[in-house]
Amino acid sequence: MQQPNIIILGNGPVGAHIAASVNRCPRVVRFNRCADMPAHLGKRCTDLWLVGRGYQAHGLLQRPLTIPLEGLSQVMITDPNPHPLLHCFFKLIHRKGKVDYANQLFKMYGLHCKCERLSAQFRQSLLAHLLTLGPVIHRPYCPSSGTLAIAFYLSQFDKIHIAGFAFRGWKRHPWHLEKRYVDGLIAANKVVLLD
Repeated sequence: MQQPNIIILGNGPVGAHIAASVNRCPRVVRFNRCADMPAHLGKRCTDLWLVGRGYQAHGLLQRPLTIPLEGLSQVMITDPNPHPLLHCFFKLIHRKGKVDYANQLFKMYGLHCKCERLSAQFRQSLLAHLLTLGPVIHRPYCPSSGTLAIAFYLSQFDKIHIAGFAFRGWKRHPWHLEKRYVDGLIAANKVVLLD
């Protein structure tokens, strides 16, 4: 197998032992709590994608990830900037599920690397494209972090290797359309499955 230039590790199960490929890869993308992964998925993480809002983001501050941070080159927050007035209101009424923790996450995980946020336009553009691929089961809120990452890095790399993409979870992600999208990229030889 050709050595990948970038590997995106999703949150789903990975049966294959890919630690050697991961540890040799120049770019390795991991997500949220799943950045702390089993030994057969290697230790390397150059790009850490984190949700910026709600209980999961708060949990990343309360129980920090144990991955080595010295290899990080980028921390990406997948939520766009919050509306300033709404954000103040949510903090005032202690609506923790809506509070944005991006600045604290950048301070904890991104002190020595590039820190970015996905824009609302990028998320909406990908969602609009996914909605052209078929009917929806539930009204989608946004694409999953993994599918957002695939679309994001395809603008930088000719080919992406992925593992751990099960295309299931929170019902407000359009999983069946995301799978159709990624299957098309696999057929076009732009995405390669490692597992």
